[in-house]
Amino acid sequence: MRIGEIANRAKVSARILRYYESQGLILSQRLANGYRDYPLQTVEIVRQIKDLIECGFSTRQIGTFLQSSGSENFDPKQGAADLAPHIEKLHELDGLIDVLTERRRRLSERIALFGSRTVASVK
Repeated sequence: MRIGEIANRAKVSARILRYYESQGLILSQRLANGYRDYPLQTVEIVRQIKDLIECGFSTRQIGTFLQSSGSENFDPKQGAADLAPHIEKLHELDGLIDVLTERRRRLSERIALFGSRTVASVK
């Protein structure tokens, strides 16, 4: 399957597919004319990669998942070993939410303080 068809079916750009390939996440063969030729299952692999990226995983982490599963068909339902990085990412995001919530609270306090000083100096 050619790059344009994969891109269209997976709803990504050809540029993204070339990037995924450069990262070792998907594989293609070259046809005699130099065009990339991808196996049909690449569409599902790209969809899985997109989903993992939207969950906050890096392409390097995704590559590790693909390598540990022994194929390009990473399946997060395979077991506890595959679930562990997802749980770890969830904890990481929870920590980030806590940090951002605290920063927002402190910034709101500063804005309120600045606002009260501005009002007091105008009187």
